[in-house]
Amino acid sequence: MEAEQATSLFERARQGHGEAINAVFERYGERLHRLIRVRLGPQLRRRLESRDILQATLLKAFQGIERFQGSGSRSMMAWLGTIAQAEICDQADYYGRQKRDAGRETTLDAKLERVAGQVRTETSRLRLQADGERLERALDALGEAHREVILLRSFEELSFAEVGERLGKSPDAARMLYARAMTALTLAMRKL
Repeated sequence: MEAEQATSLFERARQGHGEAINAVFERYGERLHRLIRVRLGPQLRRRLESRDILQATLLKAFQGIERFQGSGSRSMMAWLGTIAQAEICDQADYYGRQKRDAGRETTLDAKLERVAGQVRTETSRLRLQADGERLERALDALGEAHREVILLRSFEELSFAEVGERLGKSPDAARMLYARAMTALTLAMRKL
């Protein structure tokens, strides 16, 4: 019965139901985040953002829920852990290629700025691909908190510390809210 409930929850989240997305994050998010951080290890934790891997993992799970063949909550966590491990490997491989290509180690601040630039570039690419009306409809479909955090982070390009300050949250809470909001926006865009 637990597997059916988990599958149903993920299916509703995939369809863009905000309460289901929040329920998935509440039910599995922190355990999965801890698992990701442990699997990253100290070296990769300095180079990769674990919450970004969490967001990518949950988004892939939402998209591929029909492939889940579990029979309980543990099975769901095992399945999510497998997706997370693949995402970690992909990110580590990408980082390794970037490091070889750069031919030198850069500072953590430079890496964070490069990642932020890549996120802004990807966000800009998504904005250009999606016509303005479709993006507006998707943003309108979101709850106020999700819409606001996306506007602050993606459109105003504020840091998570600045977003948190504006919303009265910690930077980590702002980052988690943004991850949920971007997942909801991605799902809303797919429905349009």
